[in-house]
Amino acid sequence: MRLVNTENAQYGEHGTLYDRFAVTIFQYLCQQVSNVQDAEDLLLEVFLAALQDESLSDRPAGQQLAWLRRVARNKVIDRYRHIALLNLLPIEQALEMEDTALTPEQYTERQENYERLYQSIAQLSALQRELIRLRYRNGLRYFEIAAILEKPEGAVRQLVVRTLRQLRIIYDQQERGNSNE
Repeated sequence: MRLVNTENAQYGEHGTLYDRFAVTIFQYLCQQVSNVQDAEDLLLEVFLAALQDESLSDRPAGQQLAWLRRVARNKVIDRYRHIALLNLLPIEQALEMEDTALTPEQYTERQENYERLYQSIAQLSALQRELIRLRYRNGLRYFEIAAILEKPEGAVRQLVVRTLRQLRIIYDQQERGNSNE
């Protein structure tokens, strides 16, 4: 009981660091790994790292969350380095998604566009794929991405713009290549 009171005092009136941020970090991890068990393992590793960082409790909540997100991102990267897998939505899964509001022709065209987009994204660098994932899949703002990547916000904005330009070029090249066949 005394340990719980110490933790509450350490992390403020809103509960422990875990209570405040575990759901957010867990959701991020679930999006990054292939199964819930891996996400739970990584969540444990993130909060074990947080326990070892004594200065974390002195930081404001926004910085604490940014630190936890950065650690979670690094843990995911480490996990994938060990098992050598890419974390992209499988094309087969995207192709199986059904939209009943479209005509068969529209549906086929849409699926071809998705396939071309996924192939284009796969040609980007790992950092560019991460930027796309953080910005558009996870819906993070530029300052949040900057904190995770430990880069200035302006640099992150420029990287995203350049990445989108490069993605457009790759996508258009693939579209021209498909229309020439």
